[in-house]
Amino acid sequence: MKKLQLMLTKPCTQQWSEIERENGEHFCSKCEKSIVDLTGKSDEELFHFFQHKTGEVCGRLLSSQLNRNLALPVTNNWYWMMPMALAAVTISPAQAQNAESSLTGSVQAPKFLPSSNETSSLRPLLITVLKGSVVDNLKGNALAGVKIRKKGFENVLAITDSAGHFELRVNDQDKLSTYTFLLAGFSIGESDLSDGMVIRLEKLTPIMLGGVSFISNSRQPLYIVSSGNRSCTIDPIRLGQISADWIEKIDILKDAKAAALYGSKGANGVILIEIKKAFKKKIDFSNQGN
Repeated sequence: MKKLQLMLTKPCTQQWSEIERENGEHFCSKCEKSIVDLTGKSDEELFHFFQHKTGEVCGRLLSSQLNRNLALPVTNNWYWMMPMALAAVTISPAQAQNAESSLTGSVQAPKFLPSSNETSSLRPLLITVLKGSVVDNLKGNALAGVKIRKKGFENVLAITDSAGHFELRVNDQDKLSTYTFLLAGFSIGESDLSDGMVIRLEKLTPIMLGGVSFISNSRQPLYIVSSGNRSCTIDPIRLGQISADWIEKIDILKDAKAAALYGSKGANGVILIEIKKAFKKKIDFSNQGN
């Protein structure tokens, strides 16, 4: 059995609700075309839909309808499909409360793949709507603009709204997959899907060493990390490996006091970073001095 794929090539953000006209039709000003809702169609229905289309088509699709084999009905007259191009497709797995967030982009012409022995059901896809939210792990504040993807894929399936809410429409097979949650300045989250899920992202907080204006651009201070009676020097390059959550306090020594305690090594100042006892084992003090 011959098969084809629908592939998104140039995604861009569009709100499905914002492009609806009074007559119920949806018109995209970017591609200057009316958009057809194809989210409820099965593989066979998609096949028959495109069978009668010879030019570009703008449509609204689920992410689960992209980048996979679409099973085609058995026929010897499938060559007409080769020149067909599908462009500016709107994907709608994400919704923000009542306003559905969608993604638009150009889609490559469906590609036929070699026949195989595998079989695919032509039954309509069973779609499940899953809602959730994304917050920061410290205070539980809502995170807006988080991009949600199926792990290993580039397609953005949903973007959280101002309240941190998102909505995904997936089939039963995609429910078993792992999804990633990405926001600049936060660690990447990974999770399976469940309705009502709350994803907590950890903020990547850089270590801010205030009060070091005495340090010239050409000279570095001496950095000392300590916890209890253990201490060691640390290369400034490795400071990024120390989480801000581990730090109890930071002291700054300069001038005569720094030189008196650390000699010539402290001539450019000393930064003392004290680590909380709970995180003492995070630091390798061996072979680093006493």
